[in-house]
Amino acid sequence: MRLDWLRTVAEQSGPCGTVLLDATHETHDAEHIDRLQWRGMRESLTGQGADDATVAALDRAVTESDPPAEPSGRVLVAAGGGVVLDTSTPLRPDPQEAVWGPIADLIRIVANVPEPVTTVVVQIDETGGEILAPDTDGVEEVEGRDRPVHKVRGGGWSHMNMQERVEESWRRNTAQVAERVDEHVHRTGARLLVIAGETRSRSRLVDALSERSAGIAVEVEHSAGSSVDELRDVVERAAEDLRHRDRQAALERYRELEAKPDGLAAAGLRTAAAAFREEACDTVVVDPEGLGDARLWAAGPTEVAVTRDELTGLGLEPVEVDAGSALVRAAACSGAELVVLDETLRGEASPVGDGVGVVLRHAL
Repeated sequence: MRLDWLRTVAEQSGPCGTVLLDATHETHDAEHIDRLQWRGMRESLTGQGADDATVAALDRAVTESDPPAEPSGRVLVAAGGGVVLDTSTPLRPDPQEAVWGPIADLIRIVANVPEPVTTVVVQIDETGGEILAPDTDGVEEVEGRDRPVHKVRGGGWSHMNMQERVEESWRRNTAQVAERVDEHVHRTGARLLVIAGETRSRSRLVDALSERSAGIAVEVEHSAGSSVDELRDVVERAAEDLRHRDRQAALERYRELEAKPDGLAAAGLRTAAAAFREEACDTVVVDPEGLGDARLWAAGPTEVAVTRDELTGLGLEPVEVDAGSALVRAAACSGAELVVLDETLRGEASPVGDGVGVVLRHAL
């Protein structure tokens, strides 16, 4: 998991409030229940020591927003009188909670908010295509200039000539769409290209794309008459498949290096903390179940240690924090990749010592 999207939160100094809400509105009394739920969370934050300005900022964010149109969760982080993260998630947090602490509850955040995947989506047919990309305002329509686009029944030389003209029209129209798709993929740095449409059109487009675009392309079964919600679900499944493949690949790399004697992969909280302090962590693998209630001492995002004395000996003034959140913060602020083991990955791998393992950039 890449954590660029979380860096602003991770760099917050001073105490933070983290709120995880079920924002779903499925019953007639949902608004009333939400008010009661939030009132309890607000009181909990105050009881944990949250300052009035920060609680007020969260109160405004929660109460002044419109309810979502579909089942979802909501994650907020506030510090110093302002909200620094407010995002929705398809996952409904369980349990809902409001936590005040030295740092944000980052391990719960990454467990509930999927990593953003920059995606370009194209719906293709013989006449052209429709492209949805992060750098466009709405849907871009690419209408091919070439006709005819429909074959006719019959035989003889004249019909053969017509068939060839149709094939050439398809090819030219597809090339126009491919050119625009390549531009969007390049400009946005997309990690995923979802191609929808009938099989022949999809295949023709893949063949016309650049190597970069074709390499991230996923073809999906989706007709032009299907609903927007159906397409959104298809795209999200494709993004989740990509996230899972990325996690699998990073975990396999960790396992391969751990089995070698060169010391470039190792398990344990002490090793992970030392790797972050020495700017040597390339990838950190975290198993929340294995970590349990483990704690670390932290004086800054990457200044972490198992014991307080390790940091006070360096002239620092550390605070005790949740180990999982400390590791996520260190990864976000150092550019390290994060792999959080879920039930599926946990079933594919043997336990990680102390609930954490690291791939090193260089030997410690």
